[in-house]
Amino acid sequence: MLYRLDSDVIQRVLDSNNIVDVIEEYLPLKKAGANYSTKCPFHIEKTPSFIVSPDKQIFHCFGCGESGDSISFLTKYKNYTFVEAVEYLANRAGIVLEEINSNNLNSDKQLKDRLYKINRDAAAYFYKNLKNNPHVIKYLFSRKINADVIKMFGIGYANNEWDNLLKFLVNKGYKEDDILKTGLIIESKRKNTYYDRFRNRVIFPIIDVRNNIIGFGGRVMDDSIPKYLNSPDSLIFNKGYNLYGLNIAKENVRKKSFILVEGYMDVIKMHVYGYTTAVAALGTSLTENQVKLLKRYSKDFYIAFDSDDAGQKAALKAINLFKKNNLDARVVIIPGAKDPDEYLNKFGKSSFDKLLENSLDYYSFLEYYYKEIFENSNKIEYISKFFDNIVNVTSEVEKELIFEKLSVKVGVSKESIIKEFSKRSNREKTLVKTAKPARPQVKKITTCHEEKLIKLILLNNDFALQLSEIVNEDSFKDLKYYNIIRKLYECRINDLPITSESLRNITKGSMEVSGQIDNVDYDNLEAMFKDCMKRLKIKYYEEKKNLLTNSLKQSSNSLDTREIMNEIYCLAKKIKSTKEEVN
Repeated sequence: MLYRLDSDVIQRVLDSNNIVDVIEEYLPLKKAGANYSTKCPFHIEKTPSFIVSPDKQIFHCFGCGESGDSISFLTKYKNYTFVEAVEYLANRAGIVLEEINSNNLNSDKQLKDRLYKINRDAAAYFYKNLKNNPHVIKYLFSRKINADVIKMFGIGYANNEWDNLLKFLVNKGYKEDDILKTGLIIESKRKNTYYDRFRNRVIFPIIDVRNNIIGFGGRVMDDSIPKYLNSPDSLIFNKGYNLYGLNIAKENVRKKSFILVEGYMDVIKMHVYGYTTAVAALGTSLTENQVKLLKRYSKDFYIAFDSDDAGQKAALKAINLFKKNNLDARVVIIPGAKDPDEYLNKFGKSSFDKLLENSLDYYSFLEYYYKEIFENSNKIEYISKFFDNIVNVTSEVEKELIFEKLSVKVGVSKESIIKEFSKRSNREKTLVKTAKPARPQVKKITTCHEEKLIKLILLNNDFALQLSEIVNEDSFKDLKYYNIIRKLYECRINDLPITSESLRNITKGSMEVSGQIDNVDYDNLEAMFKDCMKRLKIKYYEEKKNLLTNSLKQSSNSLDTREIMNEIYCLAKKIKSTKEEVN
């Protein structure tokens, strides 16, 4: 099997696998200061001289001299080939390796190099623009972002023109097709004409841990919408695998904790005030792949998200992701301000230091998050909410301590709480094991947004990369155009163009592909696409919930009934959360 295994893919695989965890699958490791030690498996020795470094993500034997990373350990210890070792680690981390034709290896590498160069020249262009626009510099200075910080983060400015960047890059010798692949330009309704994605925005280059510029974020300087505009996913940029500011923070995090915030300005303002380990997810909620990447550099984290309901909900998801990966995180509560940026402007560093000191551990944050339920004397629901979350706790000792605290809080014996938790866990396992496929099947579901979504992809092929959420979530298999959506996603992953003609071949006449979309705002296509995605999900979830409710009335099997009710409950939660995102 041939895979795309360039340096970026290999580094992603290594970043997603902590070498300590990998080696511990085969050898017993003991803590030795900042490292771990054991007897070397490659030569006979009486005292351990085989050292594993979590900071450097390498192993080294001071006896025989063997050393390397996770991949080389597997090639030496398991006699894997290089490709077999990468394939094993990719499967372990849930990374799907892209199969390729051997003839494409060299051309793919050359294309990636070109895209990196385009982004580098674009960043230089934006940075120079900033120097030529005093009003933008004045705006940044008013936000307490000085010249040194501007230089450190490479902050720039996109002129309020339609194709300035496009002309600059074409004059540098780059082809429009390649510039389009970076997401810096958008193809207009008229064929073979393009315009700049970013206009009249402060620009934040997104830099990976190898110091490649992989994408950009753009922020308006007023209250217009969308406030932030980000590069779409591309051959060199995947939001779920990178974090803003990590290229700087990883150099400062030794013996410190990462501080996870929500936005570009939050990261920058944190650095201004001396918090040089601040990072942010890139326009999405925190992903497990981002957690695994952070885990490579540290084991301790603060979560300092926005103080509104959406921010606290995101903090709950994030702290559970950390727990799921056996990591400790504390949540910073930010009173009197909407985010760290505003708080530091209002109250300064010493006050923020106190927020960090008083941050909430896992149990304390759950207690804080569900306090209204407790105050309303709904103890059963309160306990149930804790159960929903602590399934992510991997340590049985920690679960025991949580049960003790919960027992004192609600005035119910620890034994009763543990018994109820065990019953619930066993019931869910039974449902999974004994679920019968014979229950009434859900028919194919269509929504009013699918065709619009597909037609938007015709306007900008890169939108197809954002279909991964639908393609990779089993619950969407009942969507009428699911197979079409999956094929469009696969086309873009394989860098194949999506045209009206290719779409006709994919749909095989099952939908009309020539119609136009009414009232298209070409300046905000990405925002329109994301809104359409969310509304598609809401309509789909609602229709599926209705069909399952009808199935419930027809079901006579108690096990089927419980399974259907559980699915309806999950759909109701998804509907609520997606509607909150839309609002």
